[in-house]
This record gives sequence, structure tokens and C-alpha cells, in this order.
Amino acid sequence: MEIKSRKPVLRFAPAKAGFAFAGVLPLLVAAQAQAVEFSFADNEITGSIDTTISYGQLWRVQGQDKTNNDINTNDGNRNFDTGLVSEVFKITSDLEASYRNYGVFIRGTAFYDTQIMDKRNDYYDANTPAQPSQSYPRDNTFTRETRHKAGRDAQILDAYVYGNWDIADMPVSGRFGKQVFNWGEGLFYRGGVNTTNPVDAAKFRLPGSEVKEVLVPVEALSFNIGLTDNLSMETFYQFNWKETAVDPVGTYFSETDLFADGGNTAYNDFSRTALGARNPLLLNNTVLGVYNNPTLIGQSQAVFGALGLYQGPGGKTFVYSGDQIAQVAKIGGDLNAKNDGQYGVAFRYIAEELNSTEFGFYFVNYHGKEPSIYADLNGYQGVNVGALAGALGNASLAGGLATADLLANVQARREYAEDIRMYGLSFNTTVGQTSVFGELSYRPNLPIGIAATNDLLGDLVGQGAQLADNSGALPNAGTAVIAGRQVARDGSISNYTRVEAFNTSFGAIHNFGPTLSFDSLFGIAELASEHVRGDSLKYTDYQGNVRYYAGRPNNSYISNYGRDDQINKNAYGYTLVLSGTWNDVYAGVNLSPFAVFKHDFEGNSHQTGNFVEGRKAYTVGMRASYLNSLEAEIQYTEFYGAGQNNGARDRDNIGLNVKYSF
Repeated sequence: MEIKSRKPVLRFAPAKAGFAFAGVLPLLVAAQAQAVEFSFADNEITGSIDTTISYGQLWRVQGQDKTNNDINTNDGNRNFDTGLVSEVFKITSDLEASYRNYGVFIRGTAFYDTQIMDKRNDYYDANTPAQPSQSYPRDNTFTRETRHKAGRDAQILDAYVYGNWDIADMPVSGRFGKQVFNWGEGLFYRGGVNTTNPVDAAKFRLPGSEVKEVLVPVEALSFNIGLTDNLSMETFYQFNWKETAVDPVGTYFSETDLFADGGNTAYNDFSRTALGARNPLLLNNTVLGVYNNPTLIGQSQAVFGALGLYQGPGGKTFVYSGDQIAQVAKIGGDLNAKNDGQYGVAFRYIAEELNSTEFGFYFVNYHGKEPSIYADLNGYQGVNVGALAGALGNASLAGGLATADLLANVQARREYAEDIRMYGLSFNTTVGQTSVFGELSYRPNLPIGIAATNDLLGDLVGQGAQLADNSGALPNAGTAVIAGRQVARDGSISNYTRVEAFNTSFGAIHNFGPTLSFDSLFGIAELASEHVRGDSLKYTDYQGNVRYYAGRPNNSYISNYGRDDQINKNAYGYTLVLSGTWNDVYAGVNLSPFAVFKHDFEGNSHQTGNFVEGRKAYTVGMRASYLNSLEAEIQYTEFYGAGQNNGARDRDNIGLNVKYSF
């Protein structure tokens, strides 16, 4: 008995790295290398080693958009002027060996990016208005964490043992170790059926990356059982949780300076919003008078010392270059999900009477891989605002100092929700020369973000004195309303809620055959959607204003984003791909031009969803291959549409890479 399986020609379902993968086609159709094969013990032990070495560059070809400049998101933009932003040397090697019905597979990779490791960045050239970076005071360097994640790395990816058996006349295969699962049928959009493996965005951005280097293998025990000739079951239990690695802080595509590797401090520019306007929520907060008056700083420190309190604001911890920029939170340790409790089962059935259509049925219980903000007051004891006001003779100044004390103690952390359930359906079939596929996934308890980062921080600052007060001198002392939720002085705030969510994907892969002068031509089209329900998707802030949940982590109301920039219950997008090949153009060289177009045409997703209404991107490129061993490629990518909602709107680039496989 054999396990039957029909799959579309191309598979890339877990594209969690974000919208900026318009040039994903090269990852899908990388050439098959000529592996080095070996055998021992009269061919009882056989195996192969497949190695690829590559060199790649990425060039910024569009100047910095000065409105893409929020203090907690702009390090990646300010760090790079037009020109070379990445130069990568990389090696990836696969080893597979088998003995009878057992085997082992190991994949390792290493890379070095000279632009991150060996060069100063361009921050000082773009530091207008003057702001601190996450590398402050050495703003033209990268943080240690960023250098480690995006500058150089060497690691083992897949590493598992496997076996194949016949048990009760059923074929059974099993794997134990670090492995990748590829469930469902979706190609280009995250949030569908394929949800087990996180993605390493730092690897994804490297010139010349391949899917096998981008998907993060997870430690698991898995089995695939052929129950009948037409029905199979696959199941797994994962015993080590891993998160999706977003772009490290300060790298070219990074869109957060807080909740990625390399983030350490949340700042607030009290004088302006990201678009340069005066900040209406924070403008009149009396903490400004403290930050910008050295005399008051000295007086308040003395008073704080006399009262046995925190020594007051001052130095780089709170104020930057005399400007109205202050630390409003430190970045604390992650609240990681637990390692156990992640498992899944899939049934696949081939309906021969329906043109051998394959149907899939899935269930997965997993923990979140993308973080939400968690504001931790860490048992903060507060300030006696009444005594402080009496000692200073100035109630307003006392409130400002209490706010400063609160901000010195709050920590912003990355929190990962647990026990998310996914139920899924899928199909794939062929119609002539076309592979047709689709899937539906349902999550009854998907966590989605509530407030944008700056709105959350703004709520803390705006109610800082009240929340810090432990004397009862101020109304509602020791409490505050943060992102629409009541919080106590020594408590914490989780910035997510759970909703019902449906994700769909429907697409086709068509082989046009020899046409339009090409020896072969194929196209891909995929339409995807998101729908959330079970929540009003809005909250009332502490000033009585209605705010809708943020469409992106940076879309804060205090930075002049409005209702049209926030979440919708329904959102849609599509991706189109076209690629042709001319064989043996010259001395065994094949040429393959390709084009990719992506469009989010209606609705905004939740903060970690797929879609931003109006956002578009396209990639055009050419790949040359020689004897399936030497490959060179050049491509151009442009991001546009959606205005300020499109964080990649000024990241147009040209990439090139050369690979040799043996």
C-alpha cells in the first residue's frame, strides 16, 4: 500500500514575513542542485550532501520619506540612505543519510553581512529632527542584538531522524527532531492552515534567500499513516515553542524599534507627532516642564531624596539633547509561551471520482508566534503625590514628577498568547494544465492587538500622576484606563483581545507550455481574505474618545491616524505571478524573466494580519541558470499605495545574487 498525495507544483504557504515579499518567486523556483552522493557497507548506508554558496547585494534606490519618521519605528529608515544596504556571503548545506528504513537529515546555514558588521550606518545624515536611536549614544552603529541576528549567524536548521515501517498493513513514517511542516494549500498569505513553523524575517530579507532557510524548524515528534489507499493521517506533537523573528531593529526593512531584537527603550517626542504636528494628547502634560528646566530638575531631585523616593529625572535616561524627548518605558524580558501544549492532526482524502481531488481536514492547537505589547508596572509602589506637592509647594510640578517616576519603572514587554485553536479545510485538484487549490481556516480564539504602540504609551503618560499616586490626593488615584481597560498602579496591561477569525485562500497555477517565444511559461494567481467577528473592534479611551483597534502597530491616533487607517472586519488581497523560461540561450544557459504583483484592495487587517487597504508592490527580475549548479539573478521591487499606512513605501530596492550549488 502506498500513501497517495497530490500537491500543487509550488508550495510556500507560511509567508509570515510580511507584505515586503513581492519578490518571493525566486524562493519558490530555485534550481535543483547536483548533490554529492555517497555510500558505505555495500550500499546499505547511502546518502548525499547538497551545498549552496552565495553572494548577494541589496541596494536602496528611493530616498527616505520624511513622514515615515515615528520615533519608535524609524531606525531602519534613518540608518540607510540610497545605496548599498546589504552585502551577504552565505553557505547552506544539507546532509541526508539512510540505513535500510531509517535515516537522518541535517541542514545548516551560516551568513555574514558586511553592511551590518563592518560599516557605520547613515543615521546622523538623516537625524532631523534630532532623536535618539536604539543605539544611543552611538546612533550610527547597530545594537549588539541586531548584529547577532542580522549581521552574522551560524545555526543548525532541520535536524531529525526518520523511519518507515509497515504496521498492520499500513505504511507508517515517523520523524523526531527539528522539522518543517507544510500543511494546507495557501501560497503567499499567512494566517491560514499552515501555522506550525515560524519565519525568520532576517533570513528572508537576505539577498539570495531560499524557503528552506526562512522557515524555522520546530522540535517535534510526527507520524504519517496511510489508513487506506485514499486516506492518510498526519499528526505531530511539538515540544519546544519558537517565535517568528521579525526584522531586527535598525535593519533596512524594520518597522518597529521596540518589539524586535535590538529594541531596548520606548521614547516619546512630547513636542510633535510622527508627521511633525503638535501632539494634542501630550502637549500640556507638566512633565515637559520638568524635562526642560534644569533648575527644577535639581530641586526635584533634592526633594525626592529627602522623601526617600526615586531621584527624579535627568541624564540620558529621560531627556535627549535638551529636546522634548523622553524615555517612557524600558523594554523588558519577553513573556514567552510555554513549550508544551502544541499539537495537531491532519486527514487527507483523495476522491478519485472527483478527478482525484485531494481534500484536507486539519486541527492544530498552537501558541502565538507574533507578539503583542504588555505593559508591566512590576509591582510599582507609587509616589505620595500629596506629600510631594506639599514639599515642592507646586501641585502641577508634583504631578509631573510622579509621572516621571512612573515612567522610570514601567516595562514594555513582548507577550505571546497561548492555546490558539485552528480548524481547517483544503482542496487541490487539476483542470487540464491548471492546478486549482483553496483553503479555509477558522480560529475561535485568535488574539489580535488593541491599541497602537504610541496610543498605549500616551495613555500611560496622560494619566501618569493619577496612576502613580499612592496618597489619594488625586481623583481615581492608583488607577488608570489604558487601551480601554482599567489597570491598577502595581498591575499590568495585556494589549490584545480574542476574536473569531476566518481566513480563506483560493488560487490557481497554470502551465501555459511553450508560448510567446518562451520554451515554458507558468502563472500563479491567489486571492485571499480575512474576516473577524465576535468583538466591536473599538474601545473608549480615558478621555471619552472612541478608538478603533489599530490596523498596524504604528497607526496611533495621537500620530494623526484616523478611522480609515484602523481595523476592518473584512479585508482582501491578491497576488499574481508570471514566469517564463528560454532554454539554452547560450552554451547551456537558461534565462527566466519573472514578475510578481501584490495588491491589498479592500480593508485593513488586525495588527499582524495580511492586508493594508490600497497597499501595492511589484517585482520584476531576470534569473540565469547554468546546468542546475550556477545561478545569477537581478530584480527590482517597488512598494507604493496606502499612504502613511504603508511602512515600506520608501523601501524600493534592487537585489542581485549569485549562487553555486554542488
